[in-house]
Amino acid sequence: MALDIVLYPAPVLLEGTAPIVEVTDDLRQIVGEMRRILFEERGVGLAAPQVGIAQRLMLVCPTGEPGDEIVVINPEILTAEGEEIGEEGCLSFPSIFGKVPRAVAIKVRYQDLELREREFELSGWVARIFQHELDHLNGEVFIDKMTPESRAKVEDRIEQLRRSAEDLQRNAEENPGATEPPGAAGTPA
Repeated sequence: MALDIVLYPAPVLLEGTAPIVEVTDDLRQIVGEMRRILFEERGVGLAAPQVGIAQRLMLVCPTGEPGDEIVVINPEILTAEGEEIGEEGCLSFPSIFGKVPRAVAIKVRYQDLELREREFELSGWVARIFQHELDHLNGEVFIDKMTPESRAKVEDRIEQLRRSAEDLQRNAEENPGATEPPGAAGTPA
């Protein structure tokens, strides 16, 4: 199983996800592929929809170092406090960055890869990553949470992503035998 980053505006990024009720070999393979992608792309978080999987699964790795990642299944935020605005980017939105308001401190509950329940209080950078990835699981994307000023600055790049996806779709319809590059039009490789 080889997965790749899904680019906006792929439907899987905007539709929400289903809870995970059991850990299977397939799920463990997905986690392995997500780890590979996370570190190849030098990310600090990755949600399953970003690789074309509509399940409530994400990785959080604030250090960006292999071995430091946390597998998060069926997460929820129990409480949130404060607000700060910080710069964010996203692997599904190449070259797009903007300021996004997020809670400063959150209390979270999730399950690990053995489906053991975990509860933690997170703040700062880790809390921001967790909130960003949880948004993906809820069918929300960071560009829709950007400050108006940040959103205005990247609108042209967002439109380029939309047009590229439309061009790929049109090409696929006109040339049904042609193969698309990995991740094209939101389809995982």
